[in-house]
Amino acid sequence: MQLNITTDYAIRTVIFLGQNNEIVTSGDIASNMKIPHNYLAKILKKLKKAGLVRSIAGSQGGYMLVKRPEEITLGEIISTTETTMKINRCLEADTYCSRNATATCMIRKYYQILQNEIDNVVLKRTIGDILNERYTKP
Repeated sequence: MQLNITTDYAIRTVIFLGQNNEIVTSGDIASNMKIPHNYLAKILKKLKKAGLVRSIAGSQGGYMLVKRPEEITLGEIISTTETTMKINRCLEADTYCSRNATATCMIRKYYQILQNEIDNVVLKRTIGDILNERYTKP
């Protein structure tokens, strides 16, 4: 499983905004986070639509977080850019299984346990945790 580059850029963008705690131009984000400017514009649009950032118009304008870094989870960011957060198709809401064995499949039960562990980390870890290095290191 691998997050797409858009997700990586979105997380980096939110982290940068959280570090600065002020209005930041898209140019500053792009240059500091090494994100192509055109690509960043699309990411900022998604983050804005998700209610994570807001834009301020004008010569002193730019972007800032809508919430504090401690209130933004990795899951919120990931869900704005990934089509799914499930590790296997059978865990999606429709529980599709090519073998029609959703109820009896041993590996699906294992996938569900693994998915729960991933969700517990992704949905609880905040940008504030990352900025303050309060997460549990392996």
